[in-house]
Amino acid sequence: MTDPDSRASLCVSVCALLFLVPAIALAQATTGTSSAGIFYEVSGAGEPVVLIHAFSVDRRMWAPQIALLEKRFRVVRYDQRGHGKSDGPSAPYAQHEDLRSVLDALAIDKATLIGLSAGATTATDFAIAYPNRVMRVVLASPGLSGYVPSAPLTWTQPVFKAAGAGDATGAASLWADTPIMALRNDLSAAATVRDLVMSNTRIWTYMANPVQPLNPPAIKRLRSEVSGARDSWRTGLAAHQGSRGVARQRNRGCASGHDSSRRSHGESGCA
Repeated sequence: MTDPDSRASLCVSVCALLFLVPAIALAQATTGTSSAGIFYEVSGAGEPVVLIHAFSVDRRMWAPQIALLEKRFRVVRYDQRGHGKSDGPSAPYAQHEDLRSVLDALAIDKATLIGLSAGATTATDFAIAYPNRVMRVVLASPGLSGYVPSAPLTWTQPVFKAAGAGDATGAASLWADTPIMALRNDLSAAATVRDLVMSNTRIWTYMANPVQPLNPPAIKRLRSEVSGARDSWRTGLAAHQGSRGVARQRNRGCASGHDSSRRSHGESGCA
C-alpha cells in the first residue's frame, strides 16, 4: 500500500499539473487558414488585437512583441496574401477582405488593428470598409491606398528588373538592401529582417497581381472626411463666436443700466 505521505505528494503533483495545463494551453499558439486561404496564428486571451505585417516579410516579424501582448490580449497575426503560408494572388482579392476572412474564421466581431507599412494600409482600408468591427487602429509608417508618388522610386528599379528576369532570389536580396528595408541603426535585428525577406522570395515570382483596391481609395475617403470635419469645426466655431458676441452685448447693456427695468421687476435679464 502507498503510505499517506506518498499519497499526499502525488495529490499535490496532480493538482499542480491541473493548474498548469490551462496556462500551458494558453501559451501555445493555435493556427488555421481562413476561407480565403489566409494563414493565421492566435495566442493569449482577452480583447482581440490583430497584427498586420509589412510587405515582403510575414507574421513572424511580430515575434518580439508577442510575449508581452499575449499576457493581456488575444493576439492574432496572419500572413498577408502571397506571404508566408497564405495563398498567392491567383484570383481577384482585396487585402481588407482577407483580413475580414480571418476575423470571421475566429468569430471576432471587433478588434484593435496594428499595422506596419503595407499592413497599416490594410488596417486603414478595413477600418473604412468596416468601421463597426474596429475598436482602435495603430498605424506605424503607414501608406494610404490610392497614393501615387510624385516622383519615380528609382531605387526600386534594380529589384523589379531582377524580378522581371525571373531572378526572384536576386530581387529579394536587392530588396533587402534597399533604404526601406535595411536597418542601418539596429544591426541586431537586421539579420532577422533579411531572413524574413529571403524566406518570402515567392512574392517576386507573381507576374500579375489581381488586387481589388478599396474604391474610392483611402486617400480620397480620408480627405473627404477631414474636409467634412474641418467644415463642421468651422461652423461650430462661428456659432460659438456668434453666441459669445451676443453675450458680450447683453453684458454691456447690463453694465450701462439698460436692463434696469427688468431687474426692478425681479427678472434676471443679465447673464
